[in-house]
Amino acid sequence: MTRALKKMPTPMGIGAGQTASVNLPIGLTYQRLYIRCNYNDGIIDVDVPVTDWGDVIEEIRLMVNGDAEITMDAADIAKLNNYYGQSMVAGALPLFLGRPWMLTAGGQDQTAYGTVGMQSFTLEMDIKAGAEINSLLVYANQSAATPWGPHIKVRKYSRTQGVTGEAEIDGIARGEYGMFAMHIGTAQIGGVEVLTNQRKVYDADKAIRDAHADVAGRVPQANMTHIDLVPENRITEALPMNVQDFRVALDFEATGSFPIYVEGIEGAMPS
Repeated sequence: MTRALKKMPTPMGIGAGQTASVNLPIGLTYQRLYIRCNYNDGIIDVDVPVTDWGDVIEEIRLMVNGDAEITMDAADIAKLNNYYGQSMVAGALPLFLGRPWMLTAGGQDQTAYGTVGMQSFTLEMDIKAGAEINSLLVYANQSAATPWGPHIKVRKYSRTQGVTGEAEIDGIARGEYGMFAMHIGTAQIGGVEVLTNQRKVYDADKAIRDAHADVAGRVPQANMTHIDLVPENRITEALPMNVQDFRVALDFEATGSFPIYVEGIEGAMPS
């Protein structure tokens, strides 16, 4: 079928300091969502600039059957879109479910959200206190119906680093999924090592990470450290997380608090 692009039901609870939510219709497969927003920037009414989504919306959650499958700050969604080479226009924030930058049609579609068998499908958006929103709408790019199964999942963790030097990130979920990347909300990290079951799979300083990203056509973002495990866009190369031990050693060059996002394909290893 031709992929549909259409407006979803109007979000409820639009207001400063509130959580706006929209119940997404079940049936078709969701390839992408667009959050469409116009607000007052303190001077005039404008479509939200690409770099200013954090001034309007804080955390965004995509919920399936009451569980959060994607949890990210709006500003960081914009950064990840740019990291993967996806340009944006003012007033429209894409949330990619299918990943069009993967090499094959199967890889592009494998992380989309088939909704057959879902009980509920909801997008939640935390509106920033003081934000003056004129309009907030959601659009969806949809393809033929498929069952709820393997899909993109983004987990959000919080980290407070009180000292500089090497430290290990622990508590990253293990299980039946493949990891695509980790994105850490600070650029003040030197060396990075990733080990699974005591086997080193990634070891790079910042210059090598940037060179690796450049070869892959990625665009590293300000105030972020990217650990990209699928730079060749082959979905089958996702890092298996059904392991006994998973560790990430980071050389922190500054202290602070920041988010860590882990993105991957949930529900099965990619094929």
